[in-house]
Amino acid sequence: MKLRQAIKDIENDFINPVYLLKGNDYFLQNLFLKTLSLKYFKDDFVRKMLLLPDEMTGKEIVDSITKTDLFSKKTIYILREPQKLKGKYSSDLLELCRNPMEGQIVVLIHDEWIKKSLFFTKIENAIDVIDVQTPFANDLKKWVSYLFNQKGKKIDHNCKQLLVDMAGDSLWHLDNEIEKLCLLVGKRDNISIDDIKSFSGWGRDKYRWEFLLSLGEKKYSKTIKLGKNLLMKNETMASLIFPLTQFFQEVLFIKMNNGTFLENRGYIPIAPSIRKRLPDYSKRFTMKEISLALKLLGSIDRRQKTAYSQDETELTQFIGRIIG
Repeated sequence: MKLRQAIKDIENDFINPVYLLKGNDYFLQNLFLKTLSLKYFKDDFVRKMLLLPDEMTGKEIVDSITKTDLFSKKTIYILREPQKLKGKYSSDLLELCRNPMEGQIVVLIHDEWIKKSLFFTKIENAIDVIDVQTPFANDLKKWVSYLFNQKGKKIDHNCKQLLVDMAGDSLWHLDNEIEKLCLLVGKRDNISIDDIKSFSGWGRDKYRWEFLLSLGEKKYSKTIKLGKNLLMKNETMASLIFPLTQFFQEVLFIKMNNGTFLENRGYIPIAPSIRKRLPDYSKRFTMKEISLALKLLGSIDRRQKTAYSQDETELTQFIGRIIG
């Protein structure tokens, strides 16, 4: 089920006793919970209980949800990563989904949309799944408009695309940057490209991801041009070694996993415009080229620390060896 439909149902007083949210966009998770709380509690005291399997036993979690008494108050129980319940308590939770208790609401949250298991297959046969994945780029632009409208600001199409490229890895990140942008411009209604480019070093980041995009596409002349441009804008070869290394590590990881991109593996954040193209880049580079790139970057790093090294020469020679 789409999140929009689920929220519409709640606003029309169709509230289910059990929900399953799948996807790791915390902004959407919180939007759903906020909408549900406002409608369910109305003017009453809001009472939500967060249940975490890493901090509670299965018995404590199930008992918290199922216990009732004469003085019990309306509560929303939020259980993150319900698949971590094992044995009897996993079965108890499944039974609760099939036959929910009256007068309570349980929200199950699972961050991984793609990962499948028998446990979730059984639950999904009992209740609807609500998609809280980060939307694709085109839908993110609609969210940009919505978030600015909520703050009484206007933004043109080019600004939307730039924001999505730079902060569209999640709606939480996007909303956070929009909030800071609105504080920056104060009472002014319109957000300009210049506002975005001058904000929080985004200008530098934009040049970086344009350079990595060109490198990933193996556009030799353009990559050389963008690389030299980076060096003219207060970048150094030393500052580029880390993002270049991480870029090729990501490509290598995908190559080793047969073209599958797995999220949240602990590497540095990568701009969404690059992230979505990583599987394609893994096809463009051979294992030999990736290994060579990582080896060359290691050698450059050592030279930067131990001997005189010219940034432009190092960068152009590196590009030439990899995609020239």
